[in-house]
Amino acid sequence: MQPTARVARGEDRTGAGASSFTAADLAWERCQERAALAYRAGDVLTASRLWAEALEIATGHFGRGDPRLATSLTNQALVMRRRRHDYEAGRLFEDACAVWADSWRWILLMTPDHPAILRRTADSDQLAIYDPGARACFTALAERGRAATERLERSDELPKEGLIDWLALKPKRLSDLRKLLAAVLLIAPDPHG
Repeated sequence: MQPTARVARGEDRTGAGASSFTAADLAWERCQERAALAYRAGDVLTASRLWAEALEIATGHFGRGDPRLATSLTNQALVMRRRRHDYEAGRLFEDACAVWADSWRWILLMTPDHPAILRRTADSDQLAIYDPGARACFTALAERGRAATERLERSDELPKEGLIDWLALKPKRLSDLRKLLAAVLLIAPDPHG
């Protein structure tokens, strides 16, 4: 089934925002999680199909600097490398690194996961945002994703703990933090890790 049959095109290109958690967000996460589990189990064909579907969702629905797009590009680059399409794999890795480098824009727009998303001031409504310390932690987390992409590109080293960490840490609430964690932790796992 094509991802466009499950989610409407262009439904979320705005970037971060817990209030904008959409069907595309859930479909992307489901594809990435199932692909990582399949790859870890040795089912490369299923993983490749699901990663291609996740990339289609990401390119159709996620905005500039969205770390989930970087993850999709990274995983698809791995598939292309395994198929010996080195030029295409190289371009995908390059694109993934560029998106990781731009993720600061997405992180800047992240909103806290709490019921009071709007903070009223005397003359306007403003979205609550994370403080600089929290954004620094999120930036470090995105850096972990970028580093994983670079290790994979440079030495074919797959993350050993990402999938395990995702399954242990996956937040129950739909939030920007959950989107970021999925992006960082659902890069193709080491099947031997």
